[in-house]
Amino acid sequence: MMKHSEHKGLYLTVTAAFFLLCAFFSLGLLIPGAAETAEGGDMPRLLTEDGISPAWRDDFEIWFSKHFAYRDRLVNAYSALRETVFHTGNDQVIVGKDGFLFFADTLDCYTGADPMTKEELTAAADALENLSDYAEARGVSFLFVCAPNKNTIYGEYMPDAVPRRSEETDASDLTRLLILLEQRGVNALDLRPVLAEAKGEGLLYHRRDTHWNAEGARVAAKAILEAAGLTPPVWMNQPLTAVSRTFEGDLDALLYPGAERYDEDYVLALEDGYVYKGNFRTPMDMRVETENGMGQGSVLMFRDSFGNALIPLFGNAAEHVLFSRANPYRVDWLDDGEYDLVIVEIAERNLRDLIGSDARCAGE
Repeated sequence: MMKHSEHKGLYLTVTAAFFLLCAFFSLGLLIPGAAETAEGGDMPRLLTEDGISPAWRDDFEIWFSKHFAYRDRLVNAYSALRETVFHTGNDQVIVGKDGFLFFADTLDCYTGADPMTKEELTAAADALENLSDYAEARGVSFLFVCAPNKNTIYGEYMPDAVPRRSEETDASDLTRLLILLEQRGVNALDLRPVLAEAKGEGLLYHRRDTHWNAEGARVAAKAILEAAGLTPPVWMNQPLTAVSRTFEGDLDALLYPGAERYDEDYVLALEDGYVYKGNFRTPMDMRVETENGMGQGSVLMFRDSFGNALIPLFGNAAEHVLFSRANPYRVDWLDDGEYDLVIVEIAERNLRDLIGSDARCAGE
């Protein structure tokens, strides 16, 4: 048995180590660059114009948890340990098999938890029907397309411990919505069978990101044009083969903050015929407009982040395209008679966002 003196020595050693670590991470704030973090923010002030701040202790604890020395490196090391040894992520990232990461916000869709109510589905279908009617009344074709969650297409890479909803016995929100749209005569495209068939020819979604890659976007774009009654350009029929490792995955960024980690992506080997109109900064701009594309016609696409990879494809496939992330959708832009086709693209996990998206139709 351990003697009392040995107990005391162990206790003192652990206590000293604890305080040394605390001192290191606190005093480390004085080291230039040691406390850099993407969170930003200034240290809370103890003294204010009204005297001592009563909330200073809580505010300081929150601030210090984001600014202690070498925070990002420690978080990255901890995340690497969790991913490689314990195969777990964090509250935003699910670690799957074979290097796949999944967005935790898609978990309910995958398991069937928290399905849309009948009232919610009806409201979403109402919105799309109103948008479709508004477009068709102005001589503009309409198409709704949903970008499937990555684990809808690559569920085999999800952790075995996570139960998957059975589509046969528990239809997904997307399946139920598409049935309603078919009953109402709203033109819609189900990309799930298209992507499921194509994934045997190559990877369609990023391993370390939420979204489809350039090849998945090509497959989707081709199917979208065909569903809209248009002929895809010849180059869109050819699978992408060139690969670059320059893509920064959003899930990697959530799991390893501040670290530069790159994922593979296919390269669209075309000389871009289109040019950006206006002040383009990133594909996530609320409004991205292209012109002088190699194709014909003008397209208005209401989209989310899955639409980022569609920009060069549609920019080249049509003469003019306006990509908008505004919601409610600015369907009133159709009033000028400039567009031939309007597309509503939304991610499967965001189907509830369709509710009320037709607010711009109210004045019709």
